[in-house]
Amino acid sequence: MRHPMHVLGSLALAGAALTVLLAPQGAQAATGTFVYHAQRDKARHDLTNPVDGRCYPVGDAHGVTGNETDRAAYLYDTPDCRGAASYFPSGFYGQQTFHSVAFIR
Repeated sequence: MRHPMHVLGSLALAGAALTVLLAPQGAQAATGTFVYHAQRDKARHDLTNPVDGRCYPVGDAHGVTGNETDRAAYLYDTPDCRGAASYFPSGFYGQQTFHSVAFIR
């Protein structure tokens, strides 16, 4: 039978290793610009080098949207990137309506 302290030490070491492996490696940014138009003022808006995993509320975006970044974008109908998302690949342009966007590596 193993000594309880050896088992606890092994579990602690395994937990520490798992924490290091699963910890975020720092915020990475997409390279490029995401372009969208606001429904209210119809003006062009840009997100340059957006950070991976961060939610960007955009208000009422409606119209031509372009993903000139090197990451896929996910467009949401909610202002907080919750719920179902529409996949918007890198290099893609199209007519879109959405309220927030997130970029995933």
